[in-house]
Amino acid sequence: MTSTSQGPRRRRSTVLAGGLMSMALVAAGCGGAASEDGPVSLTYTFWGNTDRGDLTTEAIAVFEEKNPDITVNITFADFESYWQKLATEAAGGNPPDVVQMDYTYLREYADRGVLLDLEPLVGEHIDVDDLVGGLSEAGRVGDGYYAIPIGSNMMSFQYDAAVWDAAGVAPPEIGWTWDDYAAAVATVTDANAGSPWGGMDIGEHLHMFDVWLRQNGGQVYTDSGELGFTEDDLIAFWNLNEQWRDAESVIPLSAVDQAIADTSLAVGSTASEFAWDNFMPSTENNYGSELTLAPFPSDTDELGLYAKPSMLMSVTTRSDHPEEAARLIDFMINDPDAGRIFGANRGMPATTTQRENAEFEGVNARIEEYETSLEGELGPTPAPPPPGGAGVERLMQRLNEEIAYDRATVADTAARFMTEAEQILADAS
Repeated sequence: MTSTSQGPRRRRSTVLAGGLMSMALVAAGCGGAASEDGPVSLTYTFWGNTDRGDLTTEAIAVFEEKNPDITVNITFADFESYWQKLATEAAGGNPPDVVQMDYTYLREYADRGVLLDLEPLVGEHIDVDDLVGGLSEAGRVGDGYYAIPIGSNMMSFQYDAAVWDAAGVAPPEIGWTWDDYAAAVATVTDANAGSPWGGMDIGEHLHMFDVWLRQNGGQVYTDSGELGFTEDDLIAFWNLNEQWRDAESVIPLSAVDQAIADTSLAVGSTASEFAWDNFMPSTENNYGSELTLAPFPSDTDELGLYAKPSMLMSVTTRSDHPEEAARLIDFMINDPDAGRIFGANRGMPATTTQRENAEFEGVNARIEEYETSLEGELGPTPAPPPPGGAGVERLMQRLNEEIAYDRATVADTAARFMTEAEQILADAS
């Protein structure tokens, strides 16, 4: 998972032992081909592990049973390998018919002409009326509709309620502030002598900066893809994180093990973290104890949260069978059996029908309850990041280190960020 778009996982990627993995669901035929008296053959590629591959195989079998005129070949890879291969295929003019799309890369691939505008196919072949609130406009770039969400996630605060309770800290809820967060993590840190630390700073995370900006009426990017904040905004955000570090209430960057793929909460170095909620099953599994979800702190009446597509599906412009490809997407987002099969594997299902037919247990039930409880508090889903957005995320990670290790001041680093981020976006446009 994530990549730059996956939130607080730190510059690490999980590579499947077998590298790129593929699974053919028909004995013969290649993607995009069709014989005169046989079914249309589609190719569909996505990122994920073998668990998602097995679930997709099961779902495709149901799709083919319900659509006997279509067969589907699937390929999948870990996140990093997936994008490397898709970039190569797109550059060579031979992408699959249907691709899984990430919100960070949606505008880039749409602007490059790789993705088909699905607007003419919506209604007749793809039903989007049942998408949950906040996702109805996700997938649009400009006047085009280039991707349909198949799952959603939200930013969250994840913590060990037992550790917080033992430290005498009240559970966080809507209305708690950033000062409340600072006091809480300081208390937890002191009560445990830093083992674990109470929490983390968020200065390196562009998505979390975006939440803070949205709480204060701003956002990272404008709808046209330019920086949507000022240098002073960034200084204020980084100063907030600097205060937590100076108070020694959050885990210092030097104590974060860069050699492992898990977050500090997952390995027990902290008792809380901010993260996309769909990370919590993995985090809780590694942590070994039950975790609890809460909204972000805020100093305003806005939580700054929104429903983000955890992943989307697109049809490529080179597909010879756009209508059949659209039917596959419709099945993946609307079919009750598909919802039952996938559950929360791709994030919370993107449509009401699939959420009602999915069976959520344990941590996934808590995620579903968390998202449902905040439906009335969410803001609109922002436009997809511009080309170069992933580079801006990496820039924020790198420059935050300069501050955390006292190699540069907040003010100087913020000025440098604005200059370099604007250049990254300009070079990518």
